[in-house]
Amino acid sequence: MTINKKYTIEDIAEHAGVSIKTVSRVFNNSPNVRQQKRDLVLGVARDLGYRPNISARQLASKRSFVISHFHDNPNTDYLSEIYDGMRRACSEQGYYAVAEKLEPKKGSYRHALLEYLLRYEVDGVILSPPVSDDNSVIREIKKRGIPYALISPGKKKKDGINVFINERDAGRSITDFLIERGHKQLAFISGLDSHAASLEREAGFWEAIAASDIPKKSVLRLAGDFSMQSGFRAFEKLTKKAPNVTGIFAANDEMAVGTIVAALRAGKKVPEELSVVGFDDSPFARSMWPTITSLAQPIDDMAHLSTQKLIDWIHSDRLKASQFEFATQIIVRDSCP
Repeated sequence: MTINKKYTIEDIAEHAGVSIKTVSRVFNNSPNVRQQKRDLVLGVARDLGYRPNISARQLASKRSFVISHFHDNPNTDYLSEIYDGMRRACSEQGYYAVAEKLEPKKGSYRHALLEYLLRYEVDGVILSPPVSDDNSVIREIKKRGIPYALISPGKKKKDGINVFINERDAGRSITDFLIERGHKQLAFISGLDSHAASLEREAGFWEAIAASDIPKKSVLRLAGDFSMQSGFRAFEKLTKKAPNVTGIFAANDEMAVGTIVAALRAGKKVPEELSVVGFDDSPFARSMWPTITSLAQPIDDMAHLSTQKLIDWIHSDRLKASQFEFATQIIVRDSCP
């Protein structure tokens, strides 16, 4: 085969022994193609080194083939897992995954969203906390008829895709885990109050405290913002307000890392003198020393399913199901064995 030749869909059809119409349907992700033929066409295209004309494809189908994730979250691991899940689903269907950070104005992300939509065409949208809880953003997306998916929304939407875990039950289970290991002097480090998911995790924490014999007045709540730095600052406050605390639940892994770093720097032994648990089971939790006990939620799989369901919605022009709940589990590591 000639390496430098620029192949066309006519060439793909000839080498695959199928019609040009079939090749076009495969490249446009039409559902009316048998999987065997789809695999054949894609295999030939791959072998020939075929590069599609994206602009022509977009013009012919009247689609952008872009799925955008709108976010405002300092947790880079969380965002990376969402993007990985999106990218996998997009590449399977010939779409493009794009991530865009929105800056809030006057307490809303609406203005930033409208600026983006004026510049770029998108076929579907994924929103994660706190953007997934901004009703003005959701209204603008619905007004434009853009299929949308919410990851971990505070309130589910019947006319959108909702992918989530039971945040409250998860928060309670990881707190029970600490209590069962004999900790009675506890502290909770919260995420941003604008994140409904963080508030639910905290609600689960207090439910576990209420169900135990631990006096509420002996438990401390410290404000964080999901960043490593806020976990570090939280521990510094803790040493002044409640130096006898032996167990800490940080509402995400990055804050747990910051807490452990601050504790070790202050001469505390983890877990001998202080046990710390996190949330998300991020790469940080697995690579940090000591490794962090964490409540695992399958972010990558949640983003992958969100994207798959969005593409199904785009192709069929119909929302078939709106709610998808994922299971969680506690991953026990060195920070709280």
